Amino acid sequence: MSSQFDWDANLKGGFGSQEQYSNRTMCGFFLNATSNHAVLMTGLLEGTNKSIANSMLIARTLPLTHLTTREPLYGNGSIHFKSMRNTIADVLFVTAESVEGVQQKNPPIAQECVLYWCVKSMKSSYDSGRYEEEILASYGNTTTGPFPWISTPFIDDLGPGIDLFYMQDINIAGAISDGRSFSGFGTSNNTAFKTVQGFTDIFPSFVTTSNTSNKMILRYKTWREGPAYNRQLDFNPWLAPTVASHLDRLAVAMTNVVRSAPGRVGVRGEAYSRETYIDVNWEWLAFPFTLLLLSFVFLLLTIVKTSKDVGVGVWKTSAMPTLIYGLPQDVQKEILSSRTNGTDSKKPSEATEVRIKLLPENGWKVSGQSTITSVPLHRGPAGWV
Repeated sequence: MSSQFDWDANLKGGFGSQEQYSNRTMCGFFLNATSNHAVLMTGLLEGTNKSIANSMLIARTLPLTHLTTREPLYGNGSIHFKSMRNTIADVLFVTAESVEGVQQKNPPIAQECVLYWCVKSMKSSYDSGRYEEEILASYGNTTTGPFPWISTPFIDDLGPGIDLFYMQDINIAGAISDGRSFSGFGTSNNTAFKTVQGFTDIFPSFVTTSNTSNKMILRYKTWREGPAYNRQLDFNPWLAPTVASHLDRLAVAMTNVVRSAPGRVGVRGEAYSRETYIDVNWEWLAFPFTLLLLSFVFLLLTIVKTSKDVGVGVWKTSAMPTLIYGLPQDVQKEILSSRTNGTDSKKPSEATEVRIKLLPENGWKVSGQSTITSVPLHRGPAGWV
């Protein structure tokens, strides 16, 4: 269908350009498709003009208030958040799944997101030098009232224009879940005006590309006169599915700026430090304690039992088995023959110390009770032990 061609990256911007954009034949998904002012949200151009025939609209962010007059769309400038008053931005984000999705005419992803003033109830804690906050509840202004924007047209020496006024201060009051009420939170209409106007740089904006290039171009600051502001982004947070999470982080950053401003007014409250308490269920420890006690009893019985066995005490607790059974056969026979003579049957106090030493030329040296016996040893090849 034919619609206003206002989204291409090569177009010029400016407030007056909104009425100067020409109509083109487009194929895609339209907002208000049955009205006389259908808006292409994602799609591509149809036609024979080679300079623009390859243009594709990947995504559009559409604020629900008119850019120049601030007139609300859909009644009060919202679709799903009509109860919210004094919103900062209420925007439609429509994103194609991919460039191929536009070419294949697949349905896009449409989201409505709102950024608004609010008061938060928090629970703070401090532990080991770290301060944390838990958001318990959030309160916005949902009271009924007139639309805050007023536009007044004028004509001066430079031509026609429109004066915009934000007529309402931001005031938020309410009741907490425990029955207590709060009030006195808000800001002036001048601050609200400047905050809202700051978002005109990015709302509305467009993400475009062409059939001949895979580069996605973000077009923004459409209110400025002259050539459009374009930027190629390695990562575009205004595309699905990251839009909602990006706005969440943006809201947190704006909140931190407000709370850290030089003219801030502090609110006294309670802060808590954490203490750790351990609750022991003794019945669950009955089994490991019983197992530990039985192991201790078994150890004592083993000590009592083996303390009466004096015949193998020295042999069992020494390193002799490892040394002896690692020796050559003839050396083992020499030592084992000494055991048969009663060496191992002596009491620990009567046991004779046996020393074994390997000499480079004479082989193994085994010490007896009083003399050292040399056991000849045939030396093996180099490196043999």
